[in-house]
Amino acid sequence: MPRTRTTLVEDLAAARVAVPALAERAARVVEGMGDPKAVSQLPGWNAADVAVHLGMACTAYSAAAAGVLDVKRWDKVVPVHPDLAQRVAVLNATTLAQAHPDAYLAVPGQLRDGAAALVAALDGRDPDEPCGIPWFGLDTPLSLAAVVGLFLSETALHVLDVARASGQKWVVPPEIARLIISLAYLDTIPRTVDASRAAAVHAVFRIHVRGGVTIGVDVDGPQVETHRDPAPARTDCHIWVDPVALVLTASGRSSQARQIAAGRMVSFGRKPWLGPVFGRIFAHP
Repeated sequence: MPRTRTTLVEDLAAARVAVPALAERAARVVEGMGDPKAVSQLPGWNAADVAVHLGMACTAYSAAAAGVLDVKRWDKVVPVHPDLAQRVAVLNATTLAQAHPDAYLAVPGQLRDGAAALVAALDGRDPDEPCGIPWFGLDTPLSLAAVVGLFLSETALHVLDVARASGQKWVVPPEIARLIISLAYLDTIPRTVDASRAAAVHAVFRIHVRGGVTIGVDVDGPQVETHRDPAPARTDCHIWVDPVALVLTASGRSSQARQIAAGRMVSFGRKPWLGPVFGRIFAHP
């Protein structure tokens, strides 16, 4: 039987190939957004705000991958807060408040430059190599794979926000969604758990991504562990999910109920009712 799953090394290589074209498409959407003050679906942000945040995020993640991120500068502006979502929210508000009103004009160039820097940095690298990201906590570095996945995620999702605000077309490509999940989610799922919502949940989940990775998620209250393509074992709830549906719901850009109703998210196993619970125990930084 032919192998259908890819390894982390293979997915990192695929991301390196995909980044330039994705960034170019993204840059063109930002260039065509028209009214920078158009209201976005992100509370309190207009199209220009989204673009500026995207430019800063992609610049930072590409610098982190290349080992040249100014960690000390970022560490000074990252607020001290135990909750990742709150920490990121305050950081985003602070950096946007400091941005020049016309900063959005530089974003297309930042996306192209960030993509080029990322591609150059990834040659021959180990996907498990640690990368310190101040807003995730320098004491618990992300993997290089996760940083690349976050670059893809920021690009695919925030350009969707800009496109929606400016009446342009943008679709998150399924192959990009699969790479985001494969590269980033094993690192980020345990960091985004909502301790209060997860307190009473004790279950073993398997997230089966259509055409992609399977992620084992062991939830013991706020303590969460993830496993890539785990061996068969006793599982409480299996969730089969379309990759784009997972990326949109995990980021708060689509409702879980909508994806379930559309058949893009299906729960089965010993305790299928835990499927909807899974999506509610994680925050959206």
